[in-house]
Amino acid sequence: MRAGAGGIRGLRQLIRRHGRALEADLRREYGVRLRDLTNGDLTYRELGSYVSGLPPGCATRTALRDGIPDATGEQIILADIFDAVSTHDWHFAAANKDPKKSDPKPPKKYPRWWEPKKPRHSPQRVAKLEDARRRKRERDKAIAEGRIA
Repeated sequence: MRAGAGGIRGLRQLIRRHGRALEADLRREYGVRLRDLTNGDLTYRELGSYVSGLPPGCATRTALRDGIPDATGEQIILADIFDAVSTHDWHFAAANKDPKKSDPKPPKKYPRWWEPKKPRHSPQRVAKLEDARRRKRERDKAIAEGRIA
């Protein structure tokens, strides 16, 4: 569950929002049905334990992350190894290059979909862009009214 959400209220909200994914995961991983919650065969405490123990690639975790699957430990390690090998190759190529030629380009990091994306523009940049757009609108309006040529 996400930070701050927990207890029976959090579980009820999870069931309401992502019940199908949760039901599929409970059945697949533990052989438990979500309807067992209503007939008393499953308690909220057990359900909370099951939910917290779901693996990274399960449907519930993917649904909680808006369709972006969690990375497994192997995927994270492989991305780090890829970056290390690429950097090593780049250093080797840069050290052994012809002095008359330009330096090779540094390698790009392996794409990590599981990391949050950085905002494209800082708040200061956004404010500058909005101010420039406002001034352009005012200028266009002044031209249309004939105040300036």
